[in-house]
Amino acid sequence: MAINIIDINVKSLIPNPNNPRRDVGDVTELADSIKEQGLQQALVVTPDHEEHGERLFRVVIGHRRLAACKLAGLESVPCVVRELDAKTERELMLVENCQRSDLTPLEEADGYQGLLDLGAGVGELAAKTGRSESFVRGRLRIARIPADVRSGSEAFAQLSLSQLGDLAEFEAYPDMMAELASMAGTKNWDWKRGQLRSRVRVEAWQQSMRTALEALGLTVDVSASTWTTPEGYRFYDVWSGEPDEFEKWYGQWREKNPYGGPVIRFSERTVLCFPQLLPEEIAERDAKSERREREQAAFQEALAARKEFDRLAYTLRTDWIRKHATGFNGGQLRKANTRLSLLALTGTNLCDGLIAGAEWNNLDHVLDAYNALTTPLPVIEDGDVELYCEQNLTELHRRQNVEGAANRELLLILCAQMEAIIDHSTWAYKDDITIAQAYYQALEDLGYPISDEENKALKGEYLPEDDEAE
Repeated sequence: MAINIIDINVKSLIPNPNNPRRDVGDVTELADSIKEQGLQQALVVTPDHEEHGERLFRVVIGHRRLAACKLAGLESVPCVVRELDAKTERELMLVENCQRSDLTPLEEADGYQGLLDLGAGVGELAAKTGRSESFVRGRLRIARIPADVRSGSEAFAQLSLSQLGDLAEFEAYPDMMAELASMAGTKNWDWKRGQLRSRVRVEAWQQSMRTALEALGLTVDVSASTWTTPEGYRFYDVWSGEPDEFEKWYGQWREKNPYGGPVIRFSERTVLCFPQLLPEEIAERDAKSERREREQAAFQEALAARKEFDRLAYTLRTDWIRKHATGFNGGQLRKANTRLSLLALTGTNLCDGLIAGAEWNNLDHVLDAYNALTTPLPVIEDGDVELYCEQNLTELHRRQNVEGAANRELLLILCAQMEAIIDHSTWAYKDDITIAQAYYQALEDLGYPISDEENKALKGEYLPEDDEAE
């Protein structure tokens, strides 16, 4: 292949529309260097088209250098002119840019996708760029993030590689992907991701459950509120489990409720089965029982929302602590350990602490939470096996005696104590929320980003209307 080096007027050089790097960045220092020493490395270009009798060339390698040359006031620059097919051209640009640290993951991903569209295979892309095939496949997943999702948030360009991977996870759910992308630049990213993952699991379960119901001649009623008892029916029985196990449960249920067909509804991953009332039961039904059922329905709806919030919040907190625990500095550890130690000893006041102190004694729950925060202990709870055993205690002592690890281990134990006592009922009592607020303050001191949903719960979002636990 013939290679020519010629001086070309900068006005005859045009940017490559397929360049993986979308932004050349600040070229001021490079322009100053070119003014002093001239351009030390020629650009690589390929013929493009003629315009007004003038031959134009498309830049393949050297977009930053071209921008710097224009800033330095050069009229022409030395260029290596190469005749290139589309695939080779893209390969050159991708390989060149992959060697630079300032190429963003999304730009690299789009570069791989462009070559894939021209017929390159994953193995070939990996060999050309020196990456592993799994790395290339990961980038290609990112490249499939639609343009409307990318443009839907001004902060999209700030997303990290892991956050782009989170988006790619919802490739089969475009609406969810856009919903998650709208959280870019906020503290709510992890919360929304957990919420959407839960929604995906629920939708998959419900779809499988519908198939199992249809096989029994049953359909899901979506005409009314999940928790409202239909007219002429008794309050529901509930079943949660795998769809392929439902038929056995339903057969046993029908033996107890042989009359009439039931109304079937979903609540997340639960089937609600409303049996028909017997004639004598209908006659006995009065306003008082109806009111009681409405109150029970309201209670169940509030309880379900609180349980789902608590599950997501627990996952978010423990995942964050596990990911960041080894990165906390000495000052952060001392501040958090002081706050949490006082909380463990006295609560939000001395009386609260003495009352709550009894709950800290459930050591199996504490160690179970500890396993969620860090590398699990050797003996994992299974049936009647207790976590609070000699082997686990020996391992805890060993970890605490590792040089420089004592403060971190103390933090993990203190956080595990808090995680062991916070559950869905915490959010229904003002006093318990006060404890949770103190815990969240310690986490925030460590850098934990409290989502809007968690802030609402800390302010009493899930308190019963009468300020008493249901």
